[in-house]
Amino acid sequence: MSENTRRRYPALLLLAFGSLLAAVSFWALEVALRGGDEARPNTARTDPDYFVEDFSYTRLAPNGKAQYLITGKKLVHYPADDSSVIERPTVRSFSAKSSPMTLRAQRATITKQQRELHLYDEVRLERPQTRGTDSLVVESDYMLALPDSDLVKTDRPVVIHVGESRLAGTGMVADNAKRQLTLQSRVTGFYESPR
Repeated sequence: MSENTRRRYPALLLLAFGSLLAAVSFWALEVALRGGDEARPNTARTDPDYFVEDFSYTRLAPNGKAQYLITGKKLVHYPADDSSVIERPTVRSFSAKSSPMTLRAQRATITKQQRELHLYDEVRLERPQTRGTDSLVVESDYMLALPDSDLVKTDRPVVIHVGESRLAGTGMVADNAKRQLTLQSRVTGFYESPR
């Protein structure tokens, strides 16, 4: 055995011992972490994972044009059910087939993979006056918006202003694409004839 080989033995022994020590430490850490996971109760995360202030979100149609725009004072996302809560939301629809429509409320919740928008407190739907149609304003304390379908629904009381006329009822479906508004029950109204 050469002199060089004898000098390398202690270094090789030290390297082998260090590698063995690292492997045992890694194994012990894995065992400890797995044991800790089994002992911990399996609870879903309920706290938010992110928030955004003064935000603006635009959904594009397949043709690349803006379909609708959602803005708000603050958005908070909850990963447990993939929902978001918005303070002071505004939703603007830009459907090419129908008049622009705007929804406002004090708060909203987005659910169902960002397909449903539940608006609460001082909810107001507005469609501006266009050639041949009067302005439309609908007020309620709750509305469900389905922006992809251009639909707004509620099962609560609503007050509707069409020009100078006024309707009230319980339950409503507003189909902006078809330009139809349906009241479902307890309908009363005041009609102002055109001047």
